[in-house]
Amino acid sequence: MDEAVATALIAAGAAVSGGALTGVFTLAAAKRQAAAAWAAGERQAEAAWEAGRQQAAAAWDSGQLQATAQLDVARRTLTEQTLATQRAVRRAAYVTYLSRADSAHQALTAWQGAIGTADETPRRREYDAAVSALAEPLNVVLLEGPEAVAAAAENLRNAVAANAPGTRHAAAQEAFLRAARAALAPA
Repeated sequence: MDEAVATALIAAGAAVSGGALTGVFTLAAAKRQAAAAWAAGERQAEAAWEAGRQQAAAAWDSGQLQATAQLDVARRTLTEQTLATQRAVRRAAYVTYLSRADSAHQALTAWQGAIGTADETPRRREYDAAVSALAEPLNVVLLEGPEAVAAAAENLRNAVAANAPGTRHAAAQEAFLRAARAALAPA
């Protein structure tokens, strides 16, 4: 072999060896780069996962707080509506009872004024009917209460009894009105 061919072979071998060695180093560097990129991607994915988990937890907590607040508002509204309805029912019962008690008192006064006259018997029947008509609204007041109004209603009923003193009605009526107003006052 001549020297030129040997030089060419050596140069070619050196070029192939250098290329192979460069390829090995390039491959190793590429593997390290890929591993570093993979690790960075994993860290980024973990950070994104954690941020998403925290955001979901915060949204859940916020949703729970909002739901609790809405439930509280609904409960308060329902309580206020219930109390308003209860006051309306009581007011109607008190007004009906007061009206019937006034009718009974007027019938008592008319009957007492007619004693010894021809109107005594019909006035007595009117009085008895008025006192009987007082029983049902009294029962409603006793049921609806409260206790102070129920007691005042019974006192007012006793004030329109046939044997009650005439001056007792006004005081009993005023006591009933005070008790009823107190029961109807908003809390």
